[in-house]
Amino acid sequence: MTRLVLVDDQSLVQQGVATLLELTGQIEVVGRFLSGAQLLQWLDQQQEMPDLILLDFHMPHQDGLEVFRELQKRSTVPVGFLSTFSDPALSREARRSGAAGWLPKSVELDELVEGINRMVRGEAVFPALHGHEPETDLSLREYEIARCLVAGMTNQQIADECHLSLGTIKNYMSNLFAKLEVTNRTQAVAALRRLGVN
Repeated sequence: MTRLVLVDDQSLVQQGVATLLELTGQIEVVGRFLSGAQLLQWLDQQQEMPDLILLDFHMPHQDGLEVFRELQKRSTVPVGFLSTFSDPALSREARRSGAAGWLPKSVELDELVEGINRMVRGEAVFPALHGHEPETDLSLREYEIARCLVAGMTNQQIADECHLSLGTIKNYMSNLFAKLEVTNRTQAVAALRRLGVN
């Protein structure tokens, strides 16, 4: 049986996913945490590691990207993302960073179980990338900000959404415009949509 750890700051979502997975009889949820800090503390005390860690991407205080980087320093356990966002761009960067997979929370239960088992076997599970060109050099954080930009948010709204300062968002915007070779938000949104950000 696959031993799984779930990390999601929405306790109802976390509990619901854990219950559904355990009802299949194929998955044992050995840990459920509301934050990356709780997960890392738990891992430090474990002798038997789980087979897979599933992280939510967008969490306050420390997002999935930051937790993932910490996990890469401490453990060889494969890490997948289970996220509200299913942008090909986010999936692409997660794969490039070494994640095992990226599944949307809208996935059917049987697809989720299959995806978990495939990640445990060492397969890459990125359904959003099917049919998309794998070329771009934006970071996961830049993709998160890019998604907000495409959604029409102001810089202040993006700062609030990403739990970053307004100045930091402006810096990210400058870098995004440079990487996309555009000079304004309209051009940036068009370029990002061509990359699969939505």
